[in-house]
Amino acid sequence: MLSIGSVLRRASLIGFPIGSPAGIVAGMIENVTKAPRSPRTPDEWENYFDLRWRVLRAPWNQPRGSEKDERETDSEHFMIVGPDSSALAVGRLHFNTPAEAQIRFMAVDPQAQGHGLGSLVLRECERRARAAGATSIVLNARDDVQKFYVRHGFLVVAPGETMFSAIKHVRMRKEL
Repeated sequence: MLSIGSVLRRASLIGFPIGSPAGIVAGMIENVTKAPRSPRTPDEWENYFDLRWRVLRAPWNQPRGSEKDERETDSEHFMIVGPDSSALAVGRLHFNTPAEAQIRFMAVDPQAQGHGLGSLVLRECERRARAAGATSIVLNARDDVQKFYVRHGFLVVAPGETMFSAIKHVRMRKEL
């Protein structure tokens, strides 16, 4: 286990001021096992859904519970777990048909963004979809994250819905 002092020293070595929130998170991320996996414990499940709510629903004043839907039990859930069991990045995969998978509820803790964690979760979703026989994968992306998915080979195929009367989405697809 790392001491707070060692985390702060490492964060300062990679360019963040000692004690800054970004510096602390950067030091934590450096020591995270960056292999996405399913939540394992009740605390991890709570942290998983909490991150989804904080990033994808709370900014639009949506109630807790709105970060879940009817497909939770037939989906695969992935997260990158921080050293303190916090959820740093999450995503969910389900199948619309045997050939078409869908990614939903991708979220990265705002303080952990820019470190490749979302890319790791996305690649794991793609890997699992391929392994299960999917030939394509779809998702609905917010306008502000569309470039992230384009960098990973997704193409815009249609306009998407506007959620909460404020968040425009586009439908994206990738052939696997």
